[in-house]
Amino acid sequence: MEVYETNWDLEKIFDTVRLLREHWDRRAENMEFYTLGKTVYMDGNTPAYYSCQAGVNQILLKHFDFMYDDLREMLSVILGEPVFFNPDVALPGFHVFPSDPQFLSMYGPWHVDLPHNTLGLGDQDTQAYTVAIKLPTGGGGMDMKINGKDEYVSYEEGKMYLHPGTDVHRISCYKEYRPGEYRITLQGHLVRNNGELITFW
Repeated sequence: MEVYETNWDLEKIFDTVRLLREHWDRRAENMEFYTLGKTVYMDGNTPAYYSCQAGVNQILLKHFDFMYDDLREMLSVILGEPVFFNPDVALPGFHVFPSDPQFLSMYGPWHVDLPHNTLGLGDQDTQAYTVAIKLPTGGGGMDMKINGKDEYVSYEEGKMYLHPGTDVHRISCYKEYRPGEYRITLQGHLVRNNGELITFW
């Protein structure tokens, strides 16, 4: 796990995510879980996923152009080569969790990240990352299984957490509930496709 400071305007991103609520996709019937953007692990290799090309990708680019420029530049510096967006697949997007007392005892499922396989993008130089945009009072993070042990990675707002995606991990539960708060993160993956590093979700 590598951690980097973004120095992004987090309040601007947070406010814009909320302003775009009509474009959130509800991802669970019984809890407050949404995405802003299409994602392979929820939408699969389906027409619903590829609707991002003329749909939500354009909305994200319009409203978060400043963030995506910084993201691509930051990843290029970290990885030592240009990183590109591929217009055929989904842009990195947002997990959105408005506060819900259920999250005190609920976790994401354990998994490894294989979206590149689902989309047939190859499996070279794959990585995944999370940028914490807004965290609730009790914080937020990720549970990981490292060398057979469970470890908790506590997020800090404004930091990017870059990891291989091959260690088993999951979204951790809330540590404290307060109404009216949010857990919002930017999520993305990396893979080398046709010789170029691309980032997508």
